Amino acid sequence: MNEHPWTRETRDLGPPMEWRFSFELQASPEELWPILIDTDRLDRAMGLPLIAYSERDGVLRGASSALGYSFQWTEPPWAWVAEREMRALRVYDNGVATHLSIAFSLAPRSAGGTRVEIHLAWYLRSPLSRPLLTLGERPLREVYRRALARLDQQIEEDRPHHQLLAEAPPALGREVKQRLASLREALRQDGVREAVADALLRHVERADDTELRRIRGLPLARRWRIDERELTIACLHATRAGLLHLGWDLICPHCRGVRQRARVLGEVPPRASCAACAVEFSTDTPQAIEVTFQVNPSIRRAEPRVHCLAEASTKEHIKVQQPLDPGERRSVATRLAPGRYRVRAIGEPRHRFLDVDPRSPVQEVTLRTGDRGAAVAGPSPIITLVNEAKERRTLVVEDVRWVDDALRPAALFGLQEFRDLFAFEYLASNVQIQVGEQTILFSDIVGSTRYYERHGDARAFAAVKRHFHEVHAAVRSSRGVVVKTMGDAVMAAFRDPGDALRAAIALQELFHPDRDDSGLRLRLSLNMGSCLAVNLNKGIDYFGRTVNLAAKLQGFASAGQIVFPASLRDDPRARRVLETQKEAQKIEAQELTLDLPFLDEPLEVCRLDLHREEAAPSIRARAPRSRRAGLH
Repeated sequence: MNEHPWTRETRDLGPPMEWRFSFELQASPEELWPILIDTDRLDRAMGLPLIAYSERDGVLRGASSALGYSFQWTEPPWAWVAEREMRALRVYDNGVATHLSIAFSLAPRSAGGTRVEIHLAWYLRSPLSRPLLTLGERPLREVYRRALARLDQQIEEDRPHHQLLAEAPPALGREVKQRLASLREALRQDGVREAVADALLRHVERADDTELRRIRGLPLARRWRIDERELTIACLHATRAGLLHLGWDLICPHCRGVRQRARVLGEVPPRASCAACAVEFSTDTPQAIEVTFQVNPSIRRAEPRVHCLAEASTKEHIKVQQPLDPGERRSVATRLAPGRYRVRAIGEPRHRFLDVDPRSPVQEVTLRTGDRGAAVAGPSPIITLVNEAKERRTLVVEDVRWVDDALRPAALFGLQEFRDLFAFEYLASNVQIQVGEQTILFSDIVGSTRYYERHGDARAFAAVKRHFHEVHAAVRSSRGVVVKTMGDAVMAAFRDPGDALRAAIALQELFHPDRDDSGLRLRLSLNMGSCLAVNLNKGIDYFGRTVNLAAKLQGFASAGQIVFPASLRDDPRARRVLETQKEAQKIEAQELTLDLPFLDEPLEVCRLDLHREEAAPSIRARAPRSRRAGLH
């Protein structure tokens, strides 16, 4: 009763029929936990039947069949303590039992390794069910034994995590193999490095089905020791070639699960909801959307085949989850490592923090649903959770850090290859996406009207068009993207201010006054800060104060000059570029002050003059100011 107490759902059902399996394994609890909580993979390895899950008003429903009988059930939220124990309950609509409680526990052995205990409690619908269930106990014990022995052996062989209990890939037909060979050649012709193309195609051929339903490029890049940007670009080319499909997954900020998948960017809604967490969330936050890929079904079918919910494995950031009745208190021994954790009840926005500090002598802490502020405890504390609400609540203790293995829209929007290959992708008009910190570059041709008058329309148009190609090339070579062109001006964006500054210097060197074939001169401005991605003219545009100020600064530069705020200069990445230029005796930043009518304080700026031939506009004149307004 201490190890497996009756729950609210089962306390009035009488004593259950219990099965208890115990296994001694050589692997440690830390090694076993990530696989044992992935009960979908474990049940598949055991040969258990498939399950169809559906969600209705936040309530999870399951359905399966065995021995010619169909079963339906409700599955309340699971309970677990990371690296220690996990519990699930099924409330059946029909069948031999009304309820089934399943519990896993892991305990380190003094001689090394782990004792894994599996406890199943059947609450019988009728006494006649007992003989039937008795026949299944020994076979189930044996399939558990074989699966865990296989897992233990694979861990001892030091197999990577993705290969543990993996299934052999299906054999591909000759036509598919020929198509894969053609795709390999197409990727190489698109500029994808041969080693990257081979790794991607090998993954499609050999990976477990679970990895192909939702291909996450960043973890794969680390596994294959390939540059993340390079693999992302390869996946984009593979999508256009027909090997992969691109999708936009909406991520719940609480459970961090996929709540909706949009096939194209234009289908992303401004808001989404998670019934299981009882929350609505906006899609404009940086972590609300993850970009993933799927294998094209015509190449290989990797359709969802679910053997179990595996709730704990899909919420690895949640270290403790416990459903509690009103007034109930429960103590759990944890393995929490040092760091900050958030304590909350599912469905409630309120939360408090738990700081696990290795210097703290506190080993026991009580956390109540109504508490505020932060609690402090030492590593692996005993936590007593108390539900002071009048309703049943599921309390969680979760790691606040996002281990961001996700490819975010900001990273994709920052690739020129995405904008070139997927020009048809656009945001819905009412959707805004935070793309985080960007460095915006504006370039403008100085004296373009005079240039047209002097050289004629045809020659001037050809020069301006050639200038666009050269600006695109310079921006791309510095890992930036051209967001849009406006007349003869260009707006570009960079994730790294050092890259933006390098691109600006390269452009001024490219359009030098001694150049014989052009005669065009540029003025450039930069600014760094957060931006929004919005839909403008069926394209992905950047908007916000950062963009507006970058555009305003252009008015304070002349031909051959670059103007940017001193805050950008102080960024270590930009400072390294400036120091390199100074050591090469090319340029030195001039410090100036702008007194702008739309800013409350004077703005310190830097100006680089690569050509030193024309006077810059005056920048100290104070414009009349009646009231502060936003940038327009």
